[in-house]
Amino acid sequence: MSYLYPTPNEWQRLEAPLLTIDPILECFANNYGMALFKTGQEHPERSLHWGGNPGFLIQLYLENETEPSWNLWRCCFEDREGSHFWRNDFPVRSEQLHSFRERLPVLLDDSLIELQAWAADPDKLELTTSLGPIPTF
Repeated sequence: MSYLYPTPNEWQRLEAPLLTIDPILECFANNYGMALFKTGQEHPERSLHWGGNPGFLIQLYLENETEPSWNLWRCCFEDREGSHFWRNDFPVRSEQLHSFRERLPVLLDDSLIELQAWAADPDKLELTTSLGPIPTF
């Protein structure tokens, strides 16, 4: 993806679709006590975060800037026994936002249910990395 540090006009074009769904995301976050983060590292995105260990994330991020197309990603993650585990998938992949805007509330509800089910069965979370001790200086 080539959208590091876009011009202000390009940024507005890329973020505009997200502005249309912000009320849906804000309502969902408020209803379930989640933190909503807007716009990540140099590219338009929205992320819902909650939990501790396990932690949960639902993220809508730009896949392709030309059209633009978006991914909806959900992830359950947990640190245990010196290792990081997770499970994740994509209910939406490479779709224009207008094609799934109307079903976004259902996608969010379904994602919440799915993530809670994953957390209830931690043996199905996959090892991603071992966590070493934090170095002291």
